[in-house]
Amino acid sequence: MAALSREFLLVAACCRWPLGEAAVAAIRRQAAEAIDWTDVLRIVRRHRVAGLVHKALSSAPVELPPGIGQALASQAQRIARQSLALTAETVRLQRGFDAAKIPAITLKGAALAQLAYGSLALKHSRDIDLLVSPERALDALQLLEREGYALRNPAPSLNPAQRRAVVEYGREMDLVRGSGGHRVELHWQLSYNPLLLQGIDASSPTQDVTLPGGDRLRTLATEELFAYLAVHGASHSWFRLKWLADLNALLSQSSEADIAHLYRLAAKRGAALCAGQALLLRELLFGAPLPSGIAAELEGSRRLATLVAMALEALAAREPQDDTVVVTREAAVHFLLGRGPAYFLRQCRFVCYSVADAVLLPLPPALRFLYPILRLPLWLWRHAAGLRASR
Repeated sequence: MAALSREFLLVAACCRWPLGEAAVAAIRRQAAEAIDWTDVLRIVRRHRVAGLVHKALSSAPVELPPGIGQALASQAQRIARQSLALTAETVRLQRGFDAAKIPAITLKGAALAQLAYGSLALKHSRDIDLLVSPERALDALQLLEREGYALRNPAPSLNPAQRRAVVEYGREMDLVRGSGGHRVELHWQLSYNPLLLQGIDASSPTQDVTLPGGDRLRTLATEELFAYLAVHGASHSWFRLKWLADLNALLSQSSEADIAHLYRLAAKRGAALCAGQALLLRELLFGAPLPSGIAAELEGSRRLATLVAMALEALAAREPQDDTVVVTREAAVHFLLGRGPAYFLRQCRFVCYSVADAVLLPLPPALRFLYPILRLPLWLWRHAAGLRASR
């Protein structure tokens, strides 16, 4: 299991929510150690938690070396400004989708910030996540393009056949508005393996979140939102502390019985290991006790112990990391997040079919059985093309 530095543990203590007596005591206890404050700033940037850390250290309060407080304050102010701008754009886009009669749900972002923290100023966000049904994904893409957004990933330009292939084999597209403008991740599936979040999609129950000023955003109902956040974090080995902080804050007003209930519902959706990993990490890093009704089950799982150890290594890692390391780690993690032959076969199918392959060579339905056979040649072709472009 990765050894977490004093600096990381201080940052984690600052990410506890709410900032009650126990949280303040943990912050002061960690800050009393010999701290490399330059490394604290690096960790804060790496995990995108400047808003939370600045508020926590100001509330404790902790005396900071010259320049550190100003740097944290500057980062926190930048997060607050960006959050307000993204919130306004999210509201605008939701109205556009509603007017076009395309059902869309906001994921994370401003809706989660308001639910978890009661504030838009603390949570870091850099894009807008929207969920639509697969049947309306291309309509949603066209709407965003009419609003000035341009495709960025999986490719800057896709013809109609490639767009259909991306919807069939992928789960999201990235778009950006102008040079350095707002970014949108358009989702029509929340996990590459559908057995992880069974039944959670654009038709799932929702809740309206009232923002300061009276605007409302539509997001997943709490039960579905918890399962989604657990799967999202687990799929990336929780390598950003902010994801765990947001989930912890969302649960901060829930009783042990409520949290156990959320875990059981997530398990029914296929996300037992993801939710269990999240709760164990929450206990370890934020001191949040496990619900007594499920503690023995979670603590006795060897699979969960492995997943927690992998997550701690990812959390402790420095950036930038090599893309190959990240892809290899996430591929291995995905095979551990579910159980049973059906899950394993679905994951193998995901490995054999690539969105990048479908974009490079959009085959007609009768020939799509060739994608697993062409997987390696197409990868070599893309790799060689990338090398030529870099030269």
